[in-house]
Amino acid sequence: MDKNFSIFKFFSQIFTIYGITTALLNIFCVMFGESAYKFSTIFSLRSAGVGVTTSFQFLVALFIITAIRFIFMTDVLIKKMPLVARIIALFSGAFATIIAFIFIFNWFPSDMPIAWIMFIICFMISCTVSIIISVIAERQENRKLDAALKRYKEEQ
Repeated sequence: MDKNFSIFKFFSQIFTIYGITTALLNIFCVMFGESAYKFSTIFSLRSAGVGVTTSFQFLVALFIITAIRFIFMTDVLIKKMPLVARIIALFSGAFATIIAFIFIFNWFPSDMPIAWIMFIICFMISCTVSIIISVIAERQENRKLDAALKRYKEEQ
């Protein structure tokens, strides 16, 4: 649980995720842009990369998702909520945000089942990776705290 929230940390998260997302989108554009431009506004520039409009759409989506993360993964607004419920709420909010953007900005054809299958697979993979990274980070933090507690007890 993130206890040290700051506006700088909030925007740092947004732009870190935005940089990674933009890099991945540009790689996908180079790889699949020529064949996918007919199906998705994300590939409107074909293999030339992601357009400015799409970039700003992703930036707004990431702002919303980071705000959802702030709500559920800090104790600032919600004090007593089990971690599992927080994680489910975070991923549900992120999923709902992305679905809204898919429909609003026509990121891919909503009547194409394979597009939905691929989206759900990608979302599940990214959630799994995110959980693994969070668990590893939590364990490292717990080790640091345990070591500090041990040093403190030895000094007493």
